[in-house]
Amino acid sequence: MNKGKILAGLDLGHVNTKVIIIREQEILGYVTVPTGFDVVAAAQTALNNALDNVGISCSELAGIVATGIFRDMIKGPPLNITRTIPEYVADAKGALFLNKNSRTVIDIGGNIQKAVSYDQDGNLLDVIQNDKCADGLGIFYTTMAKAFGVNEQGLSELALKSTKHVSVAIHCAASAESEAIDLMCQGIDIADVADALTRFIVERVAAMCITMPLEPEIVVAGGLAKSKALIKYFPVLLKQDVSVLNLPEYLGAIGAVMSYDGGK
Repeated sequence: MNKGKILAGLDLGHVNTKVIIIREQEILGYVTVPTGFDVVAAAQTALNNALDNVGISCSELAGIVATGIFRDMIKGPPLNITRTIPEYVADAKGALFLNKNSRTVIDIGGNIQKAVSYDQDGNLLDVIQNDKCADGLGIFYTTMAKAFGVNEQGLSELALKSTKHVSVAIHCAASAESEAIDLMCQGIDIADVADALTRFIVERVAAMCITMPLEPEIVVAGGLAKSKALIKYFPVLLKQDVSVLNLPEYLGAIGAVMSYDGGK
């Protein structure tokens, strides 16, 4: 990354659009907005809000690098994206920036879960992504939190209060939701149901991860990484230590900036 330049990283996901503003190695600010049905509008809103928050204008940006599932939908005016990169590349570069000792990142987002291994320079070594049946685990987590009358943090806090192991023996999020509701109707304590749901999610992600070598150090990112109830199961199921990155939901946006002009 060229010295002194201010860059914006844009991560256009299924659920949320994230923007981060970075000057050299310093994170100046960041913003998340719902992606909704208008990807361009979401990207423009997120970028404008982030720039306003840090007190700079768009003209001061040396470049805007985009990643995420919708990255190819925002080429041309009004954003004039400098470059687009695949999510896997952004994950590797972002994880290495946030933890220089990391070699594998598990990204558990709203719709897609993936594991990426990379070398000391952030070059990809291996990538695995969930199968279709495991799509939408993050959305499922949010939906169940709402069904319990809490937010995502509240669902995690509920799960951490669990005192009894309850199984959700289903392999699809839609079916797991039905079983969770059935368990509550049976009078199972809501904390135990919440714990079963969080464990179900980690089991699905862990089952994906064991199909590739997980090079240590292993770090976790994505919106679900903020759930302590989820994270506690990863070392148990993977049989390896894991740590959570700072600003885990901004991994892709950070990695987009780190990919600018070969920046590391």
